[in-house]
Amino acid sequence: MSYTDFHLFNKNASTIIFLSKLFIRMDLGTRIPTFEELSRDIGVARGTIQNSLKKLQEVEAIDINPRGHMGSYLVNKNTKILIQMADIRQLLGAMSLPYSKTYEGLATGLITTLHNDYEIPVSMAYMRDAVMRLDAMIKGSYDFVILSKGSADNAIRSGKPLVKVIDFGPQTYLSAHVLLFSNTKSKEIEDGMTVGLAKDAAEQNRWTKKMCRGKKVKYVMLDYSKIIPALKQKEIDATVWNKDEVNDALIQMNTKPIQSNGEDTSAVLLVNKFRPELVKLFLEIVDVDEVKRIQQAVIAETIPPQY
Repeated sequence: MSYTDFHLFNKNASTIIFLSKLFIRMDLGTRIPTFEELSRDIGVARGTIQNSLKKLQEVEAIDINPRGHMGSYLVNKNTKILIQMADIRQLLGAMSLPYSKTYEGLATGLITTLHNDYEIPVSMAYMRDAVMRLDAMIKGSYDFVILSKGSADNAIRSGKPLVKVIDFGPQTYLSAHVLLFSNTKSKEIEDGMTVGLAKDAAEQNRWTKKMCRGKKVKYVMLDYSKIIPALKQKEIDATVWNKDEVNDALIQMNTKPIQSNGEDTSAVLLVNKFRPELVKLFLEIVDVDEVKRIQQAVIAETIPPQY
């Protein structure tokens, strides 16, 4: 019997989906939870679980070895079939707008390498604000998001249900942040300055406020596209900007590099902690070294960006 012969949408569908996601994340040789444990976790009768396990074995999604009082163990699995039985039809991610070569390279590397042997279609959506990306994923609109490591750590500390699956390493998100000043002689944030914050740019604004800590400044919230013109027209005195965007757009302004521990230069891939099957999937299908190789090729302009 093939999995195509089995009509998923019957009375056992939710149990099949639950068990398929469970087996996706289980390693071979792992002891399977007992019927009683599964019945409690899923909230269905023992008979329903038995029937669902039988179906998964019939379609050759799994192979189980019963060992009497020692329990039953997963000895083989077909992840491709389990993905279909789990009703995972696509992987949809969200990342920031590709506004720099570094980010264009990251987007290109991800969308290229996420094409996988399991034949799961992968699509990306682009939105600037990190908070919006996270909230959309938590609500179920996306399967994964890309953030800076610093923003990811802050979100996890605040209690958001997230798991960091992959850290791509320093300078994969951006090379650095810089302070931008309207006055060519300014070197630091000073009391009395008017400082620009960008709408829908939580990550950047977090750094701006960090650099202003302890200073008596006035914050002005502006559209992202209006920050640089406001600096040039001296409507604001300073802001924090992405160094890559400054360089790529040839922005000629007084800049000062910001020293950091690299937390905001590393890109990380996150998933909802209530979807542990995705942790296992992404660890299998994402080739970190290949993503970084493609990213560097885009930055060097030896291959065109595609995202």
